[in-house]
Amino acid sequence: MLFCFFRTPHAMDEEDIVVFLKSRNVQEEDLQRLKDDKIDSSVINIMTDEELEKYLNSFGDRLALRAFCHQIMAGPSTSGAMEKTTVLQRLRDKLRRKHKDHGNGDGLSNKQVGNKHAAKESRRFEIGWLHFQMGEFHQVKTKNGGGTRHLTCQKNVKIEELMKTGKELFFPHGLSPKGHAEKFIFEIRDFSQNIVSPECTVCQLYDQTKLRMLRLYICTTEIHTICPQRDPSSDSSYDFHPDEQTLEKLSKDSILSDQPIESVASSSRNDCLPPGPSEQAANVRESQYVKIRRVMVIKDLLEIFMDCKVLNLALRMEFANEKALDDDGVSRDVYTAFWEEFLEHCEGEDERVPRLRPDYSEREWQAIGRIWVKGYMDHGLIPVRLSPAFILACSHGVTAVDEELLMSSFMKYLSAGERSAVEKALLGNMDENDDEELLDLFSRMGSHHLPPKENMHAVIQIMAHKVILQESKFIIDCFSSSITSVQLNLPTKQSIVELYESKKPTNKKVACMIQTSKEFLNQQEQMAFNYLQRYVKNAAPRKLETFLRFCTGSTVMCKDKIDLTFNALSGLSRRPVAHTCAAVLELPYTYNSYPEFRTEFDNVLSGDCFAMDIL
Repeated sequence: MLFCFFRTPHAMDEEDIVVFLKSRNVQEEDLQRLKDDKIDSSVINIMTDEELEKYLNSFGDRLALRAFCHQIMAGPSTSGAMEKTTVLQRLRDKLRRKHKDHGNGDGLSNKQVGNKHAAKESRRFEIGWLHFQMGEFHQVKTKNGGGTRHLTCQKNVKIEELMKTGKELFFPHGLSPKGHAEKFIFEIRDFSQNIVSPECTVCQLYDQTKLRMLRLYICTTEIHTICPQRDPSSDSSYDFHPDEQTLEKLSKDSILSDQPIESVASSSRNDCLPPGPSEQAANVRESQYVKIRRVMVIKDLLEIFMDCKVLNLALRMEFANEKALDDDGVSRDVYTAFWEEFLEHCEGEDERVPRLRPDYSEREWQAIGRIWVKGYMDHGLIPVRLSPAFILACSHGVTAVDEELLMSSFMKYLSAGERSAVEKALLGNMDENDDEELLDLFSRMGSHHLPPKENMHAVIQIMAHKVILQESKFIIDCFSSSITSVQLNLPTKQSIVELYESKKPTNKKVACMIQTSKEFLNQQEQMAFNYLQRYVKNAAPRKLETFLRFCTGSTVMCKDKIDLTFNALSGLSRRPVAHTCAAVLELPYTYNSYPEFRTEFDNVLSGDCFAMDIL
């Protein structure tokens, strides 16, 4: 007799469950309890988690077991068969479409292939804001009301309609951080800043540019920067004003020929007029934007000031290849750089006097005089190392220079050793070493023997007059044609002396300039503030001037205060940051000691700290 044994589905479930749980290293006593209580897949699916926890302590085992039982109850290979059917159906559909496409003559199916946006009625695009400033367009950042906006419009929308949208975005209710919309001329340009026709549509621009994402710019130009059209016959002072394309061409030509780049625009602003006579303040001045090469500052600035009309312009300057917009800080640095380099070619020590040069004619010396006037009138900036006796002679004539100011300038003109010898000679208590020093000085001045003691004072006074005034008489005459215009501001010798005293920086003056916007400082900020005060009070004269120029753009006192703010920079990124236009100094408060602070600040001031690389 043959016996056949068949396993029931219930027995199959139990065995499958046991094998599955053994694969997860479940203990034998837990498996035995499941068998004893006849727990199979159908029971597990209706058990709660608390009930199943009596048999399996691990939460992961319980979840895995429930998933395994769901597969058993669903039946073998049901999900796999469905998935295979779906994949096969996709392949059949793809082959059917491919076969149909090959059957068409043009090789195209009814469905659009390739750029899926081509069949859409709307297109996405980006729009930004460019503002004309400093002779070129600059993108306005988000924090200033600009930024890049992402929009969607119909393909057949014209550019003139997008102009309205751009105005609403960047000039809500007709206002923006740059001013009211009525003060600007609007136009739309593409990604390469070419003007786009108002009649052009978005679809046409996509076809022309072949871009995946179209980018447009709302471009604004202040109305006062556009030169008004005037009739030359009705105005004898008519000047040619080039249009924008001409300016662009001239700028490119200037770059190729390595000449300073200039771009000129008219302005009717009178809020930037320099302090001066009331009749000058009533005049309306034009604005002129100029670009200066730092390494050629003397040459570039002289070319600009060759024309006497520059004194009536509102100059806005920038250094070539440096990121800075002029809000007086750049202009102060330009004048300071000019005088620093110019005085290196002058005679003298603490105070200097210009000397005739074969490469400078009357026009160059007159231009330098205009630079002195312009710096003083616009920014209150004067070169304090240029002899005040020389400036008094330029503004009020040689006869206005008295003996006191003449001898004071002459003593500062001399070196320390020569000054000591002259002082002893005037007092009549010279020794042998002083005689040799004094004889060297007289020989350099053109006299090869010492005068008698009773004539010493008169001879030294004549020597001072010769050195300070006579040898530079031609330069004084050239300067006077411009400097006489400030006589109302500097009517007397005492006013010029007081001007020099007010402009000369001292440790105490500069230390008092440094102020914090916070009423109360924390411990770290107070420590950094104390380090800075100590550094300024102990700085040598030349280092003090460098520090002042680092903060304000000038080596003389042109600002009332230096605003101090703090940051948490540390490591290699730690350094002080100055904004010369507003005279703001950002100082890290993470210094551990004064020697550490002094070393890092010295390294900053001794490096190329005047190059402007922050907007």
